Amino acid sequence: MATTASADTARVVLEGSREGFVTVSVPKSNYRIEFVDASKGQSHPVEGRPFSAIVHAKALKMHRAKGGGTFIEPVEGHPRIVQGRVIATDVVRNMVLVHAAIPMWIAVPQGQAASEFATGDLLNFYVDSGATLRPQTH
Repeated sequence: MATTASADTARVVLEGSREGFVTVSVPKSNYRIEFVDASKGQSHPVEGRPFSAIVHAKALKMHRAKGGGTFIEPVEGHPRIVQGRVIATDVVRNMVLVHAAIPMWIAVPQGQAASEFATGDLLNFYVDSGATLRPQTH
């Protein structure tokens, strides 16, 4: 796995939480993204304050994109469509780290392999329900 501790860490602000879910905003953007809470009993960050987190999601089918920027859609709610650049691959876990609006570890779907993608590739994919966010403690 070719990544540094900060390469896969998203800086977000806690906007709110409800049973099993957290909503975060991405500083200097309009994003308000809802994730499954993967804090596993950790105390939550303070609402309205920035914190670091790791995001995991599963792609349904990955495609190389020929143009366009990086994004997460919709801007508010659960991630459904993501386009981002590969910043690392983990062939053992069959995952790629992409940077869209935030860095996200993406499980590559069955029938595809992380080794098919290289650093710098622009990928577009639908995200399966259940993308998770786990706050990082330092």
